[in-house]
Amino acid sequence: QGTRDHPPAQTVLRDRLLSAVVSCFKRHGAAAIDTPVLELRETLMGKYGEDTKLIYELQDQGGELLALRYDL
Repeated sequence: QGTRDHPPAQTVLRDRLLSAVVSCFKRHGAAAIDTPVLELRETLMGKYGEDTKLIYELQDQGGELLALRYDL
């Protein structure tokens, strides 16, 4: 039911870990990208076609059909 909240102590630890990983990746020439977690279902269907095994379908409280990409 919804998404999970993270308490402050866990957030600090998570941020430190992510910072260390990002720093290591940048040292080796990686470039950052940012992709949306949730997208409209019809947008993802346009990208992946009718292969619904590649997306997780969701519906928000207003009835809007959303989807989560398979790699997230």
